[in-house]
Amino acid sequence: TFVVGPEQQKVFAHRCVLACRCQAFRGMLAQVPVGSQDSSSSVPPQGPFILGNVQPEVFLAVIEFLYTNSVTLNSHIALEVLTSSVEYGLQDLCKLCVKFIKDTLSVEQVCEALQVRVTPVVSKK
Repeated sequence: TFVVGPEQQKVFAHRCVLACRCQAFRGMLAQVPVGSQDSSSSVPPQGPFILGNVQPEVFLAVIEFLYTNSVTLNSHIALEVLTSSVEYGLQDLCKLCVKFIKDTLSVEQVCEALQVRVTPVVSKK
């Protein structure tokens, strides 16, 4: 169970699917609970996992990709899904997002797309 966004929407997913498809989720789902004495015998946390900085629609798109290897995008979430795909190390999802953005980019979205592209480069310095 994930609690996503400021709305605290619950999103349910299968641990085995997420762990098999995404190394970032594998690490998150295998973490030993804080304060555990013996990490070798500890059961991984069951959740809920709080993801307050991700919009539910964006996280659901990532989950859709992990389950189906495809994604339903729209111009309102494409850039955020792209950002999440980079964060979670999902190269195939990243490619789908870039293709969608290239195919649908409008004049109104250029500044937003440029800002998304510039922000990670600036934060690494």
